[in-house]
Amino acid sequence: MPRIDINALEGDLLLRGVWEGLGTPECHVTGGYVRDRLLGRESIDLDLVLPGNIEAVAGPARRLAARLDTRAHVLGRDSNRVWRIECPEIKIELWPLGNLSPDDDIRRRDFSCNALFWQLPEGPLDDRIGGRKDLESGVIRALSKQNLEDDPVRLVRAPRFLAQLEGFKLDQQTADWIASLAPAVSDAPRERIGQELLKLVSASYAADGLRSLLELGLFEPASPRAAQCDGQWLGRHLEAASRLVGSAPHPITAAVRAAGSAGRLALLLRGWGSPDTDTVAAYAWPRVDRRHATKAAELLEHTLMTVNAPTTGRRVFIHSAGAAFPTALALAAAIEPDHPWTRWWRQWRKQGQKLVNPDPLLSGEEIAAVLELQPGPELGHAVDALTEAQVRGEVKTAEGARRWLRRNNQTLECWNVGC
Repeated sequence: MPRIDINALEGDLLLRGVWEGLGTPECHVTGGYVRDRLLGRESIDLDLVLPGNIEAVAGPARRLAARLDTRAHVLGRDSNRVWRIECPEIKIELWPLGNLSPDDDIRRRDFSCNALFWQLPEGPLDDRIGGRKDLESGVIRALSKQNLEDDPVRLVRAPRFLAQLEGFKLDQQTADWIASLAPAVSDAPRERIGQELLKLVSASYAADGLRSLLELGLFEPASPRAAQCDGQWLGRHLEAASRLVGSAPHPITAAVRAAGSAGRLALLLRGWGSPDTDTVAAYAWPRVDRRHATKAAELLEHTLMTVNAPTTGRRVFIHSAGAAFPTALALAAAIEPDHPWTRWWRQWRKQGQKLVNPDPLLSGEEIAAVLELQPGPELGHAVDALTEAQVRGEVKTAEGARRWLRRNNQTLECWNVGC
C-alpha cells in the first residue's frame, strides 16, 4: 500500500514561497500537487483556490508572476476562467472560488485523490470525501458519475493515473461508470485528450494505463474519427510500452532517448491504424514528435522486415525514414527486441546524417543535361533515383553519377511512363 507522508506538505518550501509571492492571502492548494506530495512524488503543477472572482484574484496572480519574472494570463470562459502563471520551473493555476462554498468546490472535483485541500502555508489537510483513505488504499475513485459526465476528458484521466501511480486500481463503481460513459470521449476536445494520452504513454506504468484504456472501451473513442483502430494489436504489444518508458529492458536505449515522446506516441498511433500527421494535428502534440511518431508507426512493418536486410537495404531505409529513423528503430525494437538492432543503430550513428541528406553529386541542371530532360516530374524522378543509388553506395563521384545516369537512362524513362 502507498505510504502517505503529511510532512511533505508541512515542510514544503515551494508552497511557502508561492504563498508569500501571492501576498499571503487566504489560499488552498489542491489537485495533483497535494496527491503527489503525499505520495512522495515531485510535482511542479500547482492548482490554487482563492476566495472571490477572477478580478479579485488578479492582484495576487500578477504579484506572483512578477516575482517569477513572467506574466499571468487568463484562460477559459465565464465561470471557468482561471489565472495561469508559467515558467520553466513551475506551472500555477489560480482558481477563483466565486460563489461556491468550499464544500461545493471539493465535491465538483473528478476523483477523491484530487479533492484534498491543503491550506497555505501550514495546513491543515481538508479531506471531506475520504481522499486520504483512498490514497492509502491505492484506489482511484470518482466522486460521482455526474462529475465524469460533465467533463468526458476525466474518463481518460483515470487510465492516465493508473499509468503514473504504481499499484493503484480503479474502484469498481468508477470503472463501471467510465465504461458506460466511454462513447462520450468521441466528442471531447482533442487537444485535452491529447495531453492526457501524452502523459499516459510517457508514464512509468504506461502498459497499465493502455490496458485500462482498452478494457474500459476508451481506446477507440479517444482516437481520430478516421482511425482504423486495432485494439487487439495494441493489447498484444503492451510490453513494448514498458520498454519505451524504461520500465522494461530495451535493446537500444540510446534510440529510446533520441526518440523521446515520439517513440511512445508511435505505439499508440500504430494501434490507431497509423493515421497521418494531419489527422492527429488536433491532439496538439509537439509538431516534431507528431511527425516522427506518425512516420514510425507507418513504417513499422517495413522496419521489422529491413533489420535483417543487407547493409545497402538498411542504408536506403535510413534515407527514407530521415530524421524519424531513431523513432522508427525505437518502436520496432520495442515490439520485437530479439533482432540484431545494435548494428543498425551503429550504422545510423556513423553515417546517419550523410544518408538522410547526402551532398548532391550533380545539380538538377547537370542531371537534366545528361538525360536531355526539361524541368518536371521526370527530372524529379531521376534526381531521386540517383540519390538512392548514391545512398546505396553505387555512385560516389560526379563522373560516376554521369555514367550511372547514361547507363540507366532507359530504365529511368520506363519508370516515368510506368512500364
